[in-house]
Amino acid sequence: MSFLAPLWLALAGLAAGGVVALHLIASRRPPPAPFPTARFVPEGDSRAVTRTARPADLTLLAMRAGALLLLGAAFARPVLRIGGARMARVVVVDRSRSALADVGDSARAIWRPGDVLVLFDSSARRITGGEADSLRQIRQVGARGALSPALVAAVRAASALAPHADSLQLILVSPVAIEEVDSATSSLFALWPGRVRLVRPTTAVPVVPDITLETARADDELRPVVAALNTATAAGGVRANVRVIRNPPSAFDSAAALRGTAIVHWPELGAAIPHAGGVWAVNATVVAPLSSVPFAATGRVVARWSDGRPAAVEATVGRGCVRTVGIGTPLAGDVALQPAFIALARQLLGPCSGASTSVAASDSVVSRLRRLALSRAPAVPATDPESPVAPWLAAAALLLLAGELFARRVTGPAA
Repeated sequence: MSFLAPLWLALAGLAAGGVVALHLIASRRPPPAPFPTARFVPEGDSRAVTRTARPADLTLLAMRAGALLLLGAAFARPVLRIGGARMARVVVVDRSRSALADVGDSARAIWRPGDVLVLFDSSARRITGGEADSLRQIRQVGARGALSPALVAAVRAASALAPHADSLQLILVSPVAIEEVDSATSSLFALWPGRVRLVRPTTAVPVVPDITLETARADDELRPVVAALNTATAAGGVRANVRVIRNPPSAFDSAAALRGTAIVHWPELGAAIPHAGGVWAVNATVVAPLSSVPFAATGRVVARWSDGRPAAVEATVGRGCVRTVGIGTPLAGDVALQPAFIALARQLLGPCSGASTSVAASDSVVSRLRRLALSRAPAVPATDPESPVAPWLAAAALLLLAGELFARRVTGPAA
């Protein structure tokens, strides 16, 4: 048996203790004795208040204290659990490009029948049947991982599990890469109504770009951006060739893409007049005097203008890709050196979309997420179960109170 509101039990215990303490203060009439000058004493109650070491009327005391304890137990709302207390677990497994095969091995070692299984990459999906088979057949996909959709699916599963379990636990099997954490992740971790266990397998080896700008102009506005990105690339990853061309791709560029090079066709602004506009990529947003350069290439959209038009597209060619960028940068000014534009350029000048660019988040980031889940989680589940025992306890308390009135009349005024 467990109590949904155990504070009422403590309050009932304090009230019962107060009844016992008050019961030790007895008010009794002293024995009569003749006194000749009693006629001068004004009429009134002649009872004297004394303290007794041993309480009298134990039946009344037991009925009063029992009624208070039964009322406290009724307000505490006891819930009977058949088979004892049970912990419901939601296992969330990462299968994005940031994870390796050992993620599946770790998940299979943790999962047990009855657990809820959620698989995620850029989106999340709850497995409603054949969880063991899904874990045996789990494969890494080339999509970028996102923790927020996985946490939303876990919180939804928790709302269905709460009425049938005493506690909830979230088990996250993921390397927790930097690219998987966004601005909503912390808030969603704080919504989890229970404990959190994090299992971090090995992060996939990142693929970092080695960018080459193919232009003869020494004052090209992209040259300092390329230099900054090459300086900031992570060490120890697998290098991927990225060639930035200003003129339309040639046969030589197509052959390089077939061999695995990422060809980025980023035409110059030319005589077009820039105007204020907004561009959005995966992890970057820029609002600056930019110009839309028309292009006819087709493929997967990797960046968009604020009105929804494609700003950059990518087409797979052999083992590489050809990415066409329709964003014109001004020939004068410092737009190309602003942090927001460099963040956008990091997306547009990166390796092909299928390559992993993930880097594991630091231990401090992971610890902060775990503390949020522990400190801000709701104490009561979203679905509050009913207590079938509470009405019977309240009825028993009322019966004791009615019996106490009858017993007090039988005992007399001394009670």
